[in-house]
Amino acid sequence: MVNMLFSLYNFHEEWAKEIVGRYISSNDNVLIIPFSFGCDISNDTDWQYAYNRNYGKYYNSIIIPFLSYGIAEKNINWVNYFSDTKEDALDKIRKSNMIFFTGGLPDKMMWRLRKFELVSDIEHYKGTIIGSSAGAMIQIYDYHITPDEDYDSFSYNKGLNLIKSFDVEVHYENTELQNNSIDKVLAEKVNKVYAISNSGGIVVENNTVTTIGDVYKYSS
Repeated sequence: MVNMLFSLYNFHEEWAKEIVGRYISSNDNVLIIPFSFGCDISNDTDWQYAYNRNYGKYYNSIIIPFLSYGIAEKNINWVNYFSDTKEDALDKIRKSNMIFFTGGLPDKMMWRLRKFELVSDIEHYKGTIIGSSAGAMIQIYDYHITPDEDYDSFSYNKGLNLIKSFDVEVHYENTELQNNSIDKVLAEKVNKVYAISNSGGIVVENNTVTTIGDVYKYSS
């Protein structure tokens, strides 16, 4: 398995393309799992307005990176939380060789993955897993949330059992709040935190970490 962690849907830009392009090929079958939505999406109609191919407001921004690496749109599939069954979702996972987790609310994403009973299959996935923002955070087994517009307080949360050796701080802007969270994590949880800016990312392959773009490593 290869894990890639970013802050935004911009891993096709020049700062990323050389390294990321080693792991994405034009014949990949990508599965988008957009389980990180908030209360603004509560039914299939709302879901369609967010992710539908013809009029979904997030659709283009999510698929553009994959199209830029030559993947055909017909090879990009989606799990619809409201219309797909657990069996549908598992079948889509097994037919893919690349999973993408969207940004949004990481705790909601993990709750929905558990509800769909997908956690074990994803943790044993043999392909490439990419995530942006919340989609990066949940790849950390014991990730933290720094207070922001969505979360009032700092918290630790259980993610997927994929990465245990470090934690990440996404959307890093060197703020006092972010740095305090990093210090707290280093003191209480792990001895390494990668702070990923909006033009940065991490690739983890066989326990080897490669940083891309603007990423800062903090150690205790």
